[in-house]
Amino acid sequence: MAADTRDSTSLKQPTKNPNMAGPNGKTYDTFNYPATIENKDSLPGANSKTLVERQKEPGLVEALKTIKLQDFKEVHKKPCTREGFLTGIGAAFATGGVRAILGAPIFTACNWAVGAFAFGSFAMHEYCQAKRRREKEGIQKVNAALMEKKIKEEMKREEIRKARRKAKEEAER
Repeated sequence: MAADTRDSTSLKQPTKNPNMAGPNGKTYDTFNYPATIENKDSLPGANSKTLVERQKEPGLVEALKTIKLQDFKEVHKKPCTREGFLTGIGAAFATGGVRAILGAPIFTACNWAVGAFAFGSFAMHEYCQAKRRREKEGIQKVNAALMEKKIKEEMKREEIRKARRKAKEEAER
């Protein structure tokens, strides 16, 4: 049978860290709780440590595994990407060219061009996304207004039908 969960030996006690000093020089107690607490009432072979291992956060390697070559082949099909890249290219050409013409060393001009490309692309992409969000909100408002208008018209038609039925029933009497 499973052990009692009130058994104090199944829990690891927190350790006290007296080296933590506050802003006014006083020492505060801090506790470092262990990451795993064994629960003897759990399923055989399962403990909180195995659950933590299953739920660990994905790292850089897992993120890189999700990138496919097809993603790079179709990047131009994403919304606002084309506009962002074109604006970035224009900004890089203009900024790098002006810096080079004004006599800056070529590596400095190239650095400015790369920075202008990154900033221009990012700024245009974000502007385009904001514009798309505003358009989407406008479309939702128009759809809501049309649905409201359609409901009102349907209610009006129903009232007219009821009035006609009532008038017809009175005429038949």
